[in-house]
Amino acid sequence: MHTDSLTCRLRNCLVTILELEVELEQTRLGPALHNEFAVLKEVVTRIEKVRVEEQDVCRIEVATGRFLAELKDTLDSVTPTMCAGQGRLLQ
Repeated sequence: MHTDSLTCRLRNCLVTILELEVELEQTRLGPALHNEFAVLKEVVTRIEKVRVEEQDVCRIEVATGRFLAELKDTLDSVTPTMCAGQGRLLQ
């Protein structure tokens, strides 16, 4: 059961990033990130086969938080209404 919890936490991080694909495609980074999103989508489909440890998931959660914080200003300038009013983590 503990492994299921870790997998769920990892999936949440990856899906959170994938949910930003549309907004990120509208930035100057969009073309460069296209392949990265394709890889990330593939990882999500195979996540149950990945063995993760608590410390790995914690590091990924921290990295996801930092990534979101770094993107906040960029995404707010591209799509302020999409990021500011829909209960997203970027608020």
